[in-house]
Amino acid sequence: MSETTSDLIRTMVLRELEAGVRHDALWLQALSAEKLDQAKARTLYISLRCQALQSDIKGVLVKQIRGAVASDDLAKNKVLADFLSQKDLSKTKR
Repeated sequence: MSETTSDLIRTMVLRELEAGVRHDALWLQALSAEKLDQAKARTLYISLRCQALQSDIKGVLVKQIRGAVASDDLAKNKVLADFLSQKDLSKTKR
């Protein structure tokens, strides 16, 4: 298992296993790689699932950050638009 896998990710995988949740594509990949040895496949499956969740979480975080930045930009643009709408631009110095 990757050293960079967080405790949160490992805990999520443990909770999935305790609840009987299994992602069939990853399970099949693990079984195939371990020549149908279920004990070894389970160990590999846990590693593969941690990697998948880690990637998923990174993607979710990137989307959230992009959304926050876009929302912040919209808020700044609205403030600027409100400010400019209150100004009498016909009296600008040339």
